[in-house]
Amino acid sequence: MTNNPVSWIYIVLGLAGILDTIFVTGLNGGLNLGTILPGILGIAVVLWVVSRNYLKHHFLKNHFPKLRLLFRIGISVFLASFMLIESLLLYNTKDSVPSQVDYLIILGAGLNGDQLSWTLWERVDKGLRILQDNKEMKVVVSGGQGQGEWITEAEAMQRYLIKQGIAKERILKEEKSTSTMENFRYSRVLLDQQTDYDPNEPVPVITNDFHMLRSKLLARRNGINPVGVPSPTPWYLRPNVYLREYFALVKSFVFDR
Repeated sequence: MTNNPVSWIYIVLGLAGILDTIFVTGLNGGLNLGTILPGILGIAVVLWVVSRNYLKHHFLKNHFPKLRLLFRIGISVFLASFMLIESLLLYNTKDSVPSQVDYLIILGAGLNGDQLSWTLWERVDKGLRILQDNKEMKVVVSGGQGQGEWITEAEAMQRYLIKQGIAKERILKEEKSTSTMENFRYSRVLLDQQTDYDPNEPVPVITNDFHMLRSKLLARRNGINPVGVPSPTPWYLRPNVYLREYFALVKSFVFDR
C-alpha cells in the first residue's frame, strides 16, 4: 500500500477514530453527531491514504493538477481553523463570577425518559450549589422536549431543584427551545418579563466546558451578558464533543442570528 511513515500515522489516527466511535457508542448507547464524527473522519482518512497512490499521484496529477492544489489548500485551511477553534474552546471555559448577580441560566441537555442524564445532572447540581449560596438569586432552566424524553428538560431540572430545597418561585422555566440559540432567545424573553432584570447585568450561564464558547457567543447575540460557569465533561467523551463542537461553532457563527 505505502511505505511512507506519515501515511501509517494517518492510518493509525483513522483507526483510532473508528475505534473511538465504537467504544463511545457501546458505552453511552445511541448514536449522535458527536459519537459518529470520529468514525466518519477515521474512515475517510483510511480510504484517502489507501487510495492516494492511485488517485492522488496518478489520476489527479495527470488530469487535474489545479484540483490537487485546491485540495491541499483546503486541507491546510481546515487544519489551521481547527487548531485555532479548538484552542479557543479550551481557553474560553471559565470566567470570574461577580459576587452579586440576580439571575442564573442553566442550559438543558438530554433526559433518559424523565430522569436527568449524567451531563444534565452535572449542570443542575452545579447550579444548585450556586443557588444555595445566593438565597435571593433566581434561575432560568432552559430546555424543551426532545426525542426519547417524556417531559421537557426544564421541567426535569425544576423538579430536581425543588426536591433539593429550592423554592419554586425562584425558578423560571423555558420549555420551548430545541437548540442553543433558542435557549437564549426564549430565556431572554423570560428575563425581560422580570421587573428587576437589567440587560446590562452579568448572567452566569452553566453548560459544559466544550460548549461554553458557543454559548457565550449566542447569549451575546440575544442581548444577554454571559459569565461562563463550566460543567466538566467525562474524559472519554472529550475527543467526540470537542470535534463536534468545531463544526457546531462554525455553523452557529455563520447561521445563528
